[in-house]
Amino acid sequence: MLKSEHFFCCIFLFVFFLINVGTQAQQAYNHVFNPIKGMVNEVEKPFREELSLNGRWQFMPVYEEDISRFQKPVSFEWDAVPLKVPSPWNVNSFAEGNGGDFLAYPSYPEVWEKAAMGWMKKDFILPEGWDDKQLKLHFEAIAGFAKVYINGQLAGENLDIFFPTEIDATPYVKNGKNELLVGIAKASLTDDKGKYGRRNYVAGSFWGQHIVGIWQDVSLIAIPGLFISDVFVQPDVQKDQLSLVTSITNHTEKARTFTLHTVVRRWEKPATEDVNMAPADNGILREEVLSIEGSSKVKLQAGESITVTLNTKVVGKLKNWTPDDPNLYGAVVRLYTDRMKVTDVRYTRFGWRQFTLKGTQLLLNGEPIVLKGDSWHFMGIPQMTRRYAWGWFRMLKDTHANAVRLHAQPFPSFYLDVADEMGICVLDETGIWSSDGGPKMDSDDYWNYCQKHVKSLVMRDRNHPSVFGWSVCNETLPVAIHVFHAPESIVQRQVDEINNWVNIVKELDPTRAWISGDGETMRPTNLPTVIGHYGDENSIKNWSSQGKPWGVGETGMGYYGTPKQVSKINGNRAYESQLGRMEGLAHRSIRSPSDAAKIRCSLHQCV
Repeated sequence: MLKSEHFFCCIFLFVFFLINVGTQAQQAYNHVFNPIKGMVNEVEKPFREELSLNGRWQFMPVYEEDISRFQKPVSFEWDAVPLKVPSPWNVNSFAEGNGGDFLAYPSYPEVWEKAAMGWMKKDFILPEGWDDKQLKLHFEAIAGFAKVYINGQLAGENLDIFFPTEIDATPYVKNGKNELLVGIAKASLTDDKGKYGRRNYVAGSFWGQHIVGIWQDVSLIAIPGLFISDVFVQPDVQKDQLSLVTSITNHTEKARTFTLHTVVRRWEKPATEDVNMAPADNGILREEVLSIEGSSKVKLQAGESITVTLNTKVVGKLKNWTPDDPNLYGAVVRLYTDRMKVTDVRYTRFGWRQFTLKGTQLLLNGEPIVLKGDSWHFMGIPQMTRRYAWGWFRMLKDTHANAVRLHAQPFPSFYLDVADEMGICVLDETGIWSSDGGPKMDSDDYWNYCQKHVKSLVMRDRNHPSVFGWSVCNETLPVAIHVFHAPESIVQRQVDEINNWVNIVKELDPTRAWISGDGETMRPTNLPTVIGHYGDENSIKNWSSQGKPWGVGETGMGYYGTPKQVSKINGNRAYESQLGRMEGLAHRSIRSPSDAAKIRCSLHQCV
């Protein structure tokens, strides 16, 4: 392993399990599967309210693969089995293929796996007192091309897999009972196969390419007409200044005058050794530690938005966020009208910390930090819970690691929440993953979609203190050069687009200097870091000689170690089977002959 003060190294952890397949009694788990709160924080109520639309929806699968025929039916034949939202309706075939050997939803009919389109419906009652609110229909993530109807009217449509789809539902919702109808076609139905790829959208890796359906939470959210639309917390530890870039939108029919006031309170999570309770989303706000007075009154015309920046010196009132002490705070911004009446409240959690680059070093709060961690693809339903994120990060902490690369797609945002709380530094990666040869590299539509995708990732995650940097892509240049053998014009377009993504990140997030492209070492780019994949000694010398922070994003003989190489560790066993090769790698990792012998005995059940 490289020894340096300035590299990011992702370590693939290979763990061997001996599974007893014997008959076991069924166990009931009496805790919430994914212990997570909703989109509206308690301190934001009653100015903001939320109606969860998760649960059982009616479902009609469509076994048609012509996207031009994806139209709202005249009549519906609903399946007797309800669809459980959030979940992809084809999730079980992923488990049998690229995922694990389990059924995530045993009740789902097997034939659903063949449905490339589907329609789903849920009725809901508008809560009392919401008729004078702005209503946002918020899907945290829909996989596929979606059409959304509210009470029979087309309210919106979108093609995406990973990011929120938010629709202004105000014109369509009525008092009393309402009908929400969503049609979704698998994203791959929009593919346009050519010489240099087929996808004009960003699909990430295995999970994103397979699934179709509403796979994250959906809610109807009520907000006031004059509201805080965004808060970007910018901690500058070097200058001892905390800034809150606050956006306000006026959806009322007349001009409004407002002022802002912010209090910062300490965030605390109850300490516990109970593995059932530790992952729970149960943090609370404690005492006020800072107060930020807003500017003088601001007038905002009807239908307009404005951005107001609130600044204050910290002067020791906030403790640093670090992997060892992940201190967190909640900024509560209150919006007052000209009558000094509170109109809206917006809550944003953050940490007082600053990641910077100095020469070839990554610094946290002015001090060099070495990042050691793990990386893996998102692999489905078992990972759709804070419990999985907590267990993964707890394992890393127990092995004295402090970082993770959320690989090949944007993970659900609660992964960032848990990392904030546990002190795990996150390299936040887009779904611009080309290793399967899918992206349509000669298409303007694809490159435009990529730019939108990078923007969405930064806007969603930039308030998380755990995010030390952004990985804008993964192995796109190697695919263009070595897989497609693309002409230099396409390779150069890839370089230009990487540089465009760098500019987008810098514009949307001036607080982080780390921007990387994992495995993008085959051409010079404007990336301020160098992250290599699967190189030899000469590669490492090249990566480390460019005067930039550098590191190894992916490596390990688990992928490319030949039996000949592994046989130096465990002899002919490396040639006998894949199992024998992996035994040798385990021996190498443990570096103890006796421990390796124990592993061999366990795998062969010897005594």
